[in-house]
Amino acid sequence: YNEYKSYLRMTSTVDPNTIEENPSKKQKLNPDVDTNIDKENGGAVVSEITSENVGNNGIEHKPEDVSKATDAAEMEGVTQNTGDNTEKTVVKSDPEGCVKNGEGTKEEGRADANEGVESTKEVKDEEKDEAVKKSETEVEKPKAAVEKPETEVEKPVTEVKKTDVEVKKSEPEAPKQAPAAQEEASPAEPVPKKKSVGIPLICGSLNWDAMGKTTKIGSSKQGSPPIPPQWTPAVVSSLKDRRITDVVTGPLACHCFFISEDGKLFGLGRNENGQLGLGQKIRQDIPIEIPFFKGMKVIAAACGKTHSIIVTEEHGCYGMGDNSMGQCGVGTSGRNLDILIPKQCELHIPCMQAACGVDFSLFLTKKGTVYSCGSSAYGQLGINESGEYIDKRKVFYTPFPAPVKVHSFFTKNPRTKEVIRLQNVVIRQISAGLNHCLAVSQKNELFTWGFNGHGRLGHKTTENELVPMRVLFFRPGFKFEGVKVAKCSHSGCIAVNEAGTLLLWGQNHLSKYECPYPVPFEELCGWKIDDMASGAKHHIISAENSCIAFGKSTEGELGIGTLMKSASKGEKMKTLEGLKIVQCASGYAITLLLALNDDTESQNIIGNLDEVME
Repeated sequence: YNEYKSYLRMTSTVDPNTIEENPSKKQKLNPDVDTNIDKENGGAVVSEITSENVGNNGIEHKPEDVSKATDAAEMEGVTQNTGDNTEKTVVKSDPEGCVKNGEGTKEEGRADANEGVESTKEVKDEEKDEAVKKSETEVEKPKAAVEKPETEVEKPVTEVKKTDVEVKKSEPEAPKQAPAAQEEASPAEPVPKKKSVGIPLICGSLNWDAMGKTTKIGSSKQGSPPIPPQWTPAVVSSLKDRRITDVVTGPLACHCFFISEDGKLFGLGRNENGQLGLGQKIRQDIPIEIPFFKGMKVIAAACGKTHSIIVTEEHGCYGMGDNSMGQCGVGTSGRNLDILIPKQCELHIPCMQAACGVDFSLFLTKKGTVYSCGSSAYGQLGINESGEYIDKRKVFYTPFPAPVKVHSFFTKNPRTKEVIRLQNVVIRQISAGLNHCLAVSQKNELFTWGFNGHGRLGHKTTENELVPMRVLFFRPGFKFEGVKVAKCSHSGCIAVNEAGTLLLWGQNHLSKYECPYPVPFEELCGWKIDDMASGAKHHIISAENSCIAFGKSTEGELGIGTLMKSASKGEKMKTLEGLKIVQCASGYAITLLLALNDDTESQNIIGNLDEVME
C-alpha cells in the first residue's frame, strides 16, 4: 500500500495523503455527476443512489458507503465490472479529461467527486499487490489516452490563430465604416429638392392698400382708379418669360415676392413699412426687380405682416421693413425705425429657408438648425423664454433683435405626460403663422410652439408652448404616422401625412374642422397632394392636375368665380383643370400659383387665362 501511495506521488498532481489526512478539503466536482450536500454530516458531499452505485456483486450501496465503494474501485485497478459481465476502461468513459497523468478514477469522474471523503475500508495484502500489479501494467494507457486529447485540443488553438489572422485582415476595412458612424453622430444636411420652372398666376384682391381693411373693396387710398378683385386665376404678364421658380407670400402678408431661376428677386404689393426693400414706401402694383439684390442669387424669401426676410446663397440673410420688435434680425430694434434698404441679419450661417410671423422671424440653416428673432411674447421663438417684465404696472416684452438658436425639441409620454428631450433633431421645413410656429424634422416628426389659441398647436390643449413640442398625433405607430409637409395658416395649421391624408386643426373658418387636434379633410381622401397653402381665411390645394380651394372668399382668393363666396367641401378651379400646379402660396386675401407649361396642353390652358399686370 505504501508503494502504491509513493507511485501516486510520482505520477499524480494530487497528494494521496489527502485521502486520509485531510478529509474536509473540498475538491472540484465533476459537473456530469449528480451530487448532494449532506447538511447533517457537516456539508460533506455524497452521491445520490443510482444504478451506477451497484457493485460487482449486484449489492446496492447506501449513500454512506459510496466513498468506500469508490476507494475499493481505486484499489481494484482501472477496469471495473459494470454488472453486465463486461469490463469498462475508466479512461474511455472520461470524455472531459478527468483522468490525467495516470490517475485512475471511476467512470464519469465519481472518484474526483469523493476524494475529500475519508476512506475507512481495510484492504488485504493480496488485493494490494494485485492492484499495484494491474496499475503498473496499464498505467501507460492513461498517458496515451491523455496525450491524444491534448493533440486534439491543439487544433482549436490553431483555428483561433487562423481567425486572428482573418480579424487582422479585416482591420483595414474598419475606416470604411467610420464615416457612417460619424454621420449618425453628426446629422446630415437636408438636401433641397430641384425646383421647377413655371408661369406665375394670381387671384384675389389687387387693391393692396384696401386689403384687410374696413374700406370698401375697390377703393384706393392714394386716389388711383378702383381695382376690382381677380375672381379667377390670371397670368402675371410681366413675369411669364422670367422663368420663375418660387412664388412667396404669407398668411398675414399684403405683399409678395417672385424668385427666378437665376436668383433674381421681384416684389409686388403693399410697402408702407419698406417691406419690399426698395428704399422707399411706395406700393408696387406691377412686379419690380429689387435692385439691392442684383449680383446676388436669392434662393428663398419670407413675408410677414409688415416685414420680409430674404435668403441668398452666398451672402447670408437680409431683413427689411418693420423692425419694432427686432423681427428683421439685424441686431437692433425700435419703433419708427423701419429698414427701407435691406440689411444683413446677425446670422453668419448659411441658411436655406425663412418664415415670418406678425413680429418675429425664423431661420433654417443648411444643417437643419432653427434660429429665431423678434418678439417672444407667446413663446413663438421656441427658446423657453417670453421676455416678459413689468414696469410701472404695465407689462412689456423684451425683444430679441439678433437670431438666437432653438436648442431643444421635446416630446411627451402619451401615458405619463412626462416631458422628454429629444436628441439630434434635424429640421427640413419651417413655417410661421400669426404667433405660432411649426417645424418638420428629417424623421417626419412635427413640432409646434407659440400661441395656442383655438388649439392651433394640435396638442389637444389651449396652453401656450415656449419650446418646440412634438405633435403626438403624428408619432410612429399612430394611424396618422409621419408628416410630409405642413404649413401654418393665420390661426391654425394644415398638414399632409406620409399616407397622403390632408389634416387640419385650429381656427380654419370651417366649423367642422376647428379642433385642437388634427382632423382629416374627408373631401380629399385618396387624392395625391402636390402642394398646399393657407391664407387668412382660405386654403389652396394642388393635387393631380387640379387646384382645389376651400374656406372663405371675400375678394376672390379662392379663384372659383363670382358665384360662390365660400366653399366648405372644396371646389375645383375650373379654369385650371388639367394644369399641373407645382407651388401654392396664400396671403391675407390673395393666392399665388406656379403652373407648368412644358407641354402643348398646358400651354393651351395658360393661353386661355386672363393676364394682369402687363
